[in-house]
Amino acid sequence: MSGTHIHAIAMRNQAAGQVFKWLEGAVFFIILFQFSTALVALLLTDPTDLASTSNLARNLWYPGYALIALLCLRYFVGIFRIAVFNPILIACILWAGLSYFWSIEPDVSIRRSIALLMTTLFGLLLAVRYDWDELVEKLAAVFLATAVISLFLGVFVPELGRMQEVHIGAWRGAWLEKNSFGTNMAKGLLLMMCAFAMKPKRGWLWIPAGILCFALVLLSTSKAALLAAVVAILGFFAIRLFRRYPILRIPLMYSLVVGACLFTFLMVFMPDFMFGLIGKESTLTGRTDIWTQLTAAIAQKPLLGYGYGAFWQDPLGPSYWVRFNLEWGVPTAHNGWVETWLSAGVIAVGLFAFLFLFSAILALDRLYRGGVENYWVILSMVLFFMISLSESTILQQNDLSWVMFVATSAKLFSFAPAYWRDKARLKTPYFQPPQPRIISA
Repeated sequence: MSGTHIHAIAMRNQAAGQVFKWLEGAVFFIILFQFSTALVALLLTDPTDLASTSNLARNLWYPGYALIALLCLRYFVGIFRIAVFNPILIACILWAGLSYFWSIEPDVSIRRSIALLMTTLFGLLLAVRYDWDELVEKLAAVFLATAVISLFLGVFVPELGRMQEVHIGAWRGAWLEKNSFGTNMAKGLLLMMCAFAMKPKRGWLWIPAGILCFALVLLSTSKAALLAAVVAILGFFAIRLFRRYPILRIPLMYSLVVGACLFTFLMVFMPDFMFGLIGKESTLTGRTDIWTQLTAAIAQKPLLGYGYGAFWQDPLGPSYWVRFNLEWGVPTAHNGWVETWLSAGVIAVGLFAFLFLFSAILALDRLYRGGVENYWVILSMVLFFMISLSESTILQQNDLSWVMFVATSAKLFSFAPAYWRDKARLKTPYFQPPQPRIISA
């Protein structure tokens, strides 16, 4: 075979590889968009019955699961290796599946446990397939798409893009409810800032995108989302100062500790004043009333819970008295920790607490050993914890927040190489300290 033919074959294989890589990237984007639940819940859920589940919406997940299964076959070895590094995550998923044996709705628990497994596998896929910069940019692109869609709906289709019955006029974008929209745009803001930090040359895209996300947070009128957005912004600049100006590290840490102690003191002893500052009542728009009612339900099955995803399923089951006493159709616990306790008991809560704690410690360690990815790993953990206090995001099937947490935690536990803007050090082993000559903010 002549050299010309060999060159032609190589060029053809390279072109085929590029096409396959593009198709694979498109598949990842589509699945990520599906996990965001943008548009689907808005178009297919009855706003008067938030606890109901559309059969069409449920069936739309099966093609996504099939694609995830195919991708898992392709990256099986990588997924197996990265899963071995994170046994606590595996224990959490297995415990959710085991709840089938004591669940009050076994069929629901096994179905949703499988959905949780597929959701978690997709998070592991992201961790295996993408480096830190690619992961953040892929996620940022998805949130940018949802932000643009939300802007279009809010401006041109207000009957869909804005609340019509409760909180009339508040933007809900591509989601069913304004708080979900606001918290998603707060996550989007964080991703845009992190993407800009990793690729400053693309600031022409990520800076306007971040401004758009913050504007949409304001339009949602969600106080929790606004708080998350402000924390993301302040945290971003705090990390930048911490890494770029070592002389400021001690006063910065001192300020953070004092501020946290002062905030805790005011929340404990002057809650009405603190909530009044952000226009909230001390019941957190009825959330504390929900938690009070659920305390009694948890007390009945504290160790094992009611089975994964089973508590809210039967309208005449244990959730009946919660809805009866509160006089409205409560769809979830509006707290990830309480929801997890209801689903799989205190053991599941303890397992996830260990997983989150170790993930947070590894994230903070990136301040010393890590590169530019430290913005994302630290602040994503902070936002995940904040949002989990008001939304059910822990161990949730078909949920992008859980996908992002799994992907980030998996890369942390596997000690993925730090990302530096100079590509020469991209694959440097994690435990090799950064060279003093490199300054990466």
